[in-house]
Amino acid sequence: MIIDFHTHIFPDRIADAVMEKLSADACVEYHAPAKASALIQNMDRAGVDKSVVLNVATKESQHENILRFAKQTDSERLIAFGSVLPFSVSALEYVWKISDEELKGMKLHPPLQRCDADDERIFPVYDLARALNLVVVFHSGWDPSYPNEMRTSPQMLLRILENFPGLKVVAAHLGGLHLAREIYETLAGKAGLYFDTAFTADPWLDREMFRSIIRRHGADRILFGSDYPWHLPQMELELIDSLGISDEEKELILGENAARLLGL
Repeated sequence: MIIDFHTHIFPDRIADAVMEKLSADACVEYHAPAKASALIQNMDRAGVDKSVVLNVATKESQHENILRFAKQTDSERLIAFGSVLPFSVSALEYVWKISDEELKGMKLHPPLQRCDADDERIFPVYDLARALNLVVVFHSGWDPSYPNEMRTSPQMLLRILENFPGLKVVAAHLGGLHLAREIYETLAGKAGLYFDTAFTADPWLDREMFRSIIRRHGADRILFGSDYPWHLPQMELELIDSLGISDEEKELILGENAARLLGL
């Protein structure tokens, strides 16, 4: 089984407009429509069995709509995560609702949510997510929409791991965009932490460093992710295939780790 742990879609009626705005703001091109039907078509082309759909709340008013969309999206092929605005007065309520609706986790995007990942005011969210056994996926490292900020640094992730042992943490983009050396030296090998490979099929990360991070962290805690629609699943699959790692390591990365983490 191949599981893409990092994808994004939106309701059909707003998907094109949302992606055009996000693309313009970030000055980053995307490769396909951010719609469920297009995602499944691209999954079929790449041989992907399931995808985790990551939603991000950036306004208080989005909480209920995102929860509703996640419930509608969650299916045999698509595993939908919820999201909360970390400083919101409703944050803990919606962490509970994510669990009550039997969603398996949530996505936090500190740059877009205008917060630092290790701000102590967010700690109750992490504590409750841990108690409810939810997976928490962080956008990690540099973000093209806010290139001069660092809202989820390796040091911030270390602080979260130290304060919340047992919390299921996934640091997207192999621990952080444009931070490969620091990830290797600071985060690789830390217990309780997974990396996904989203958006790594890009010149910012060379193959030798990719292999080094896998070796130090362990192939059993790396998750294949594409960042669809910013990248297509085939792009990251081809990159992973080119690394020269063993078939056993590939099987772990492409699906076995995700199935274990999600309890599939």
